[in-house]
Amino acid sequence: MLKEFRKTLAKILHLRSIIGYNSLVFALKKTPLIGKILPDRLYSTTFLKVIYWILHVIREVFELFFSKMMGLGCVYTASLVAVMLYDTGKKLGDMSKQYSFGMFALLFFLIYAFFGIVMNTKLFEKTTEKDYLVFMIRMNAKKLDLTLFAYDLARMFIGYLLTGLVPALFGVPVWCWLGIPFLAVFIKLFAAGFLVFRYKIKNRHHKPLTGTPAGDMLKVVLICVPFPLLFFMITGGYYVPVKYLFMISGVFILSGIWGLFELVSSSHSLHRKALHDGAIIEKETVRAEKARVRSFKSMKVNGTVKGNKKGFEYLNALFVKRHFKMLMLKPIICTVIILALMALYISGFIYDYYTESGYEDCIKMVITNLRNLILFKGFEDPLNPNGLDSEFQFFRYAVQNHLLALFIPIAIFDNTYKSTQAMYINCDNSLMTFSFFKKSKMIIRLFDIRFKQLVSINILPAMAMAIGCNLILFATGGQDYPFQYLMIFAICACMCISYSMYWLSIYYLFQPYTTTASVKGGAYNAAYITFSILMSVIVWIGVRSQILAAIMLVFTVLFVFFARKLVLKRAPKTWRIKA
Repeated sequence: MLKEFRKTLAKILHLRSIIGYNSLVFALKKTPLIGKILPDRLYSTTFLKVIYWILHVIREVFELFFSKMMGLGCVYTASLVAVMLYDTGKKLGDMSKQYSFGMFALLFFLIYAFFGIVMNTKLFEKTTEKDYLVFMIRMNAKKLDLTLFAYDLARMFIGYLLTGLVPALFGVPVWCWLGIPFLAVFIKLFAAGFLVFRYKIKNRHHKPLTGTPAGDMLKVVLICVPFPLLFFMITGGYYVPVKYLFMISGVFILSGIWGLFELVSSSHSLHRKALHDGAIIEKETVRAEKARVRSFKSMKVNGTVKGNKKGFEYLNALFVKRHFKMLMLKPIICTVIILALMALYISGFIYDYYTESGYEDCIKMVITNLRNLILFKGFEDPLNPNGLDSEFQFFRYAVQNHLLALFIPIAIFDNTYKSTQAMYINCDNSLMTFSFFKKSKMIIRLFDIRFKQLVSINILPAMAMAIGCNLILFATGGQDYPFQYLMIFAICACMCISYSMYWLSIYYLFQPYTTTASVKGGAYNAAYITFSILMSVIVWIGVRSQILAAIMLVFTVLFVFFARKLVLKRAPKTWRIKA
């Protein structure tokens, strides 16, 4: 049996690596400039396949350790914080720190298991290698699903066991170190068995295994409800005794045994039909995408375009009119939320100052600091001049040295990606049928107009964040050098301009959208992944604000210049309709 499992797993992993390698080569050949240089024989180059296979194995090992360490590492970190909080308040009684750590680790793991294991179990997931192995070479679908599931179980068990080795070396009970990996296996068995049981019920009524609104609502409840209860329990000084946690774990173990029987007793035809039903789910996804396209096209003009705009200026103004709600709603809401939070904080501070110091001192403080704000000075409190605590000093340090982290909220608030979808569906999809629209001068002219429009939309939340950073700087002593407040505005504006330019330029360079507004093309996805990895590294780099301002100004000017030149040169060749 073990030999058969090893052979089946080897076939799956080998086929998966081949599909991955061919997809990578295909994406590279579709990339501008590089694609024409690469020969077609790359698909059959043995040396490169061996290198990719090695990288594939490294990725599997990385997923084995990193993903499991991240999940269970968060559980252990939260347990350590809880022990420290309870120990500070002397709320644990005679329990040792190691025992209490194991208690909290088990509690947090049971909560994490709901969405980290139960809701992430994909026994019947439809993949390319499954389609090929089952429908082309007639492999047993049940054996295939169970092999992949056993492989996931083994990876999860080893990852959790190694992650728990560090706490075990510091004296955490053995039942915590060994118990959590075994409990995770039974919880995943329960989740897989429940999927089989659910599909058996649906199969009797000839229904595919698709999600339901009630099921989605249940997931939201299971995710959201435990955390407020856990918060109130911890802040109130309560904890769940280990014996009750053991009882809950016992229920999961019994449920896992039931899930194992459900898996073993399931038939080959059931797994094969579940894979076939994946095609139905894909068709429903296509219908949903078409509905999304209809929602783009159903937007009506509110009024008329004012002024004497003509040509592309009129086209862009009409586009903004038709999609004003979609374009402006997210930036405006984000801006209002940021400004409202700042206003609430300032109002709360003034009210507390008024209750402690009286009306006259409060008015004097407000007038003094309004004058300081206008003169680019810092906050002054004549009653408590040295009242800055470590939290305020930390925020000041972050504003002075880690403004690159603002790329994260700017990326969240940016609306360029959705805007490019609407551009393609309502404008470019039709204009691409005309040859004049594909000329370089026409493309770059509309590109410049759209870029200015997107920056004017996305700049709102960026400026609101700059105001917030300046408020922190003002409240913690003011600027360290002249024009520091203005430099922060310049940094946020440059980040917004660069981010908008990036998404708009890769839209023009790759044109990834199909007629259903879905993304097609490995090159576009590769550019997105590369950019995400690069940003995830850059945002943690510490740079002084005056140095960062100079770097961002130079980088933004150069990036906009070269991105625009690249669009001017390459877009006429990549600007086409995709099925």
